Amino acid sequence: MIKDGWLITHDPYPVLLGELRGYIDLGAEQPIAAEKQGRKIAVEIKTFIGLSIMSDLERAIGQFKLYGVMINVSEPDRILFLAVSDTMFYKVFETQAGQILIEQLQLKLVVIDLAQPEVIRWIN
Repeated sequence: MIKDGWLITHDPYPVLLGELRGYIDLGAEQPIAAEKQGRKIAVEIKTFIGLSIMSDLERAIGQFKLYGVMINVSEPDRILFLAVSDTMFYKVFETQAGQILIEQLQLKLVVIDLAQPEVIRWIN
């Protein structure tokens, strides 16, 4: 993400909802210009290394939705993204089912090429 022009501001990024506390993997900002407000994001990183892709997907989507609510309440100008490897993106999210999940659940994804490592795709 640093190669993509982002400044990592939190590692991890804490979020609160009443008495509930969570930790999103990263918080980052991208300065646009000195006189303009930069974009702020939070990124939940998922590796999908469990025994079941479906279980990993359930957990990833659950965290994304829960943290999305928490961040909307605490800092509504920060956008939450789910980071996945390019391999998992093509295996899960590039499929017909994955496209439906992205659309229906309004998932925002950052696709990472782990071989480089660098961001290769943003899905808003």
